[in-house]
Amino acid sequence: MSVDQARLNLDNEIDHWDFDQVRREAFDEWNGWLNRIKVEGGTQKQQARFYTDLWHALQGRRIISDFNGQYCDMTGDAPRIGQIPLDNEGRPRFNHFNSDAFWGAQWTLNTLWHLVYPEISEQFINSMLLMYEDGGLIPRGPSGGNYTYVMTGASSTPFIVSAYMKGIRGFDVDKAYEGLVKNAMPGGLMSKAGYEHETTLGGGLKHYIENGYVPFPNPDKNNGYHNEGAGQTLEYAYQDWTLSQLAGVLEKEDDAKYFQHRAGNYKNVWDTSYRWMRPKAINGVFEKPFNPLLSHHGFVESTAAQMTWFVPHDMQGLFNLMGGREAAAKKLNQQFLISDNHDFISKPYKKDKFVQQERRNTYLNYGNQPSMQVGFVFNYAGKPWLTQYWTREIVERIYSDLDPFNGYNGDEDQGLMGSLAVLLKIGLFQMRGGAAIEPIYEIGSPLFDKITIQLNPEYYPGGEFVVEVKNNSSMNKYVQNAFLDGEKLNQAWFYHGDLVDGGKLVLEMGEKPNTLLGSSPSSLPPSMSTEK
Repeated sequence: MSVDQARLNLDNEIDHWDFDQVRREAFDEWNGWLNRIKVEGGTQKQQARFYTDLWHALQGRRIISDFNGQYCDMTGDAPRIGQIPLDNEGRPRFNHFNSDAFWGAQWTLNTLWHLVYPEISEQFINSMLLMYEDGGLIPRGPSGGNYTYVMTGASSTPFIVSAYMKGIRGFDVDKAYEGLVKNAMPGGLMSKAGYEHETTLGGGLKHYIENGYVPFPNPDKNNGYHNEGAGQTLEYAYQDWTLSQLAGVLEKEDDAKYFQHRAGNYKNVWDTSYRWMRPKAINGVFEKPFNPLLSHHGFVESTAAQMTWFVPHDMQGLFNLMGGREAAAKKLNQQFLISDNHDFISKPYKKDKFVQQERRNTYLNYGNQPSMQVGFVFNYAGKPWLTQYWTREIVERIYSDLDPFNGYNGDEDQGLMGSLAVLLKIGLFQMRGGAAIEPIYEIGSPLFDKITIQLNPEYYPGGEFVVEVKNNSSMNKYVQNAFLDGEKLNQAWFYHGDLVDGGKLVLEMGEKPNTLLGSSPSSLPPSMSTEK
């Protein structure tokens, strides 16, 4: 921002100009971050890849403020030098961050950062609220001190709501709520599609509010990308549900009812005849002809087959549309069996006729965000053994290599895929992004024999949480029994509150599925349709 500010940063951050000392300090600092999760067992390559994934999960997010908390605000008509509030010792209370969009972060950063790096999550939220004060909107993709309006929806909403529900509360929640509601209403971020700076038409929010869905094609002239109505509808419905949860906690009952009603809008793009989510025109007619494998045609960077499962807040409601849990599980398992031929990504492997290079025309694609949660859908359908099987297959096929050609088969997206790989390998996931009033973790099939998560005592009192995996191997990928702090679980999930109190999850593994664990209706994870 100025020569004086540059000199201030240099004098305080590297006052010695000793290269070897900088290298040692950087090594120690990164070791500190990576040591928050300690894994035991597995091969050397598996451990190396795990910590590479964890390193990626912390990459790509940039501090743009100076040592004394000054930063360049570019949200107005001209650049402005802003000042982060200082603490009692005269230090900035938080850093000001820029990053890529939080699109898809509900299944990655929400879980990993909030659990392992809550202080980073809190700083990010305060940074977003600072931008709200400067520019009038909570961002979804801040860069260069300004809004980028990249991607779609209000993807920062689940991130902020999830943090608050997990006890990360070192920010002004009333201001956050105000900004999140603004983003969900006309003129907010939901009104803007990818890179739409000057208008508020690409998001189709007016139609979403009036008719319960975003039409495709978009009938309004706009300057944005990603005008993919059915996909936008599904995304908005989930984000509305997360906002309804925060409204409920803050005792804003009318708002909670309003946004929960909007959270049911996913049903408005379900086609009962084709049994897929399907783009719908402004006149209420479903698109014809319809191809569930056609990418970028009503669905953001995805296909109808991939995005049909994007109802994370109400899996049981989706199953009801499909004819029940059994029908849903059969449908998804068939998609996995077909996608097995191209390793679950959009590359033409094994002469698979469904895949066209660079088109993402597949039933599933673990090379991008829209369907990265589908492996854990089986937990909600009462078939956790299928979650255990397919998530292990995904790890082994996609997230195991260390070379640059096979490391990430798609868009790594500044740590989002690295975060997903970490969660798959430690066997913990959050379908609803941890945004429920009582967040839960679903259990997968951990890759390692022991995982120790160091909990930040300023946020969580438990010290550490251990996942111990007995009789683990590449063949023994199925959970036979699960015990949380010595108590046997009859379900494949548990509460966030139990984890952050510290303790141990013990999983006994075997070569054959235990089809009883987590199969009864009473043992299923909660969904919007099953909650009072």
